Amino acid sequence: MQQINPAPVTMPIPANASVANAPMTSAPMTNTIELNDIHIPAQVSNYPIAYGWWLLAVMTLIVIVFLFIKSRQKAKLKRHQQQAIKQLKNSPSMSNSDVIALLKWAAIHYFSRVQLAKLFSEQFQQFLIEKLTEKHQKEFKQLSTQAFSEQYQAQTNKSSQTELSAKTNQELHQAAMLWLTHALPPKPSKPKEVIVSTAKEQQGANR
Repeated sequence: MQQINPAPVTMPIPANASVANAPMTSAPMTNTIELNDIHIPAQVSNYPIAYGWWLLAVMTLIVIVFLFIKSRQKAKLKRHQQQAIKQLKNSPSMSNSDVIALLKWAAIHYFSRVQLAKLFSEQFQQFLIEKLTEKHQKEFKQLSTQAFSEQYQAQTNKSSQTELSAKTNQELHQAAMLWLTHALPPKPSKPKEVIVSTAKEQQGANR
C-alpha cells in the first residue's frame, strides 16, 4: 500500500493583521553619482595675430626676395664666363688665335672695351696677367707666353711647326681655362679714396 502524505495546510491571514508584523524586505541599494553639466570652453580665435608674428613673416619674405635677386644677379654676372668656358671645353682643337680671341671676347664683357681694343699680343697677355691673383699669375704666364709671342710671328722651321704648335696650343688651352675660372667675374675693387688714404697712412708711418 502506498503511503499518502497529507497536503500542507495554509492558514489564512486575518484581514486586520498589522502590517508591522509583516516580514521586512530590504530595498535594493543603488549607487548614484551626481554629474554636472559639461560646459564647452569658448573657442580661442586665431585673429588678430600678434604683431611679432607679422614682423617675422615680413622679415622672412624680405630675406627670400633678397636671396632670389642676388642669385639672379650672380647667374647673370657669370653668364659670359660660363659661355666661354663651355666653348673652350667643347673645342679642344681650337687654334691659338681663336683661343686668344675667345679670351678677349670674355674680357670685353667685364672690362673696358676701349682699353681692350688697343691691346694685342704681349700687351694683351700682360693685361690678362694683371687681372689674376698673384698665386695664379706665374702659372698663367708660363703656359701662355709661347702662344702670345707666336701670335703674329711666322714660323721659320716648318718641320717642327706641327709638334711645337700642338704643345703650345695645349698649354694655351690650360692658361685660358685658368684665366676664365679665376679672373672672371672680377671682384669689386676697393674705392679709390680708401686706397689713397691707406697709401698716405703707410707713408706717414715710414717717416
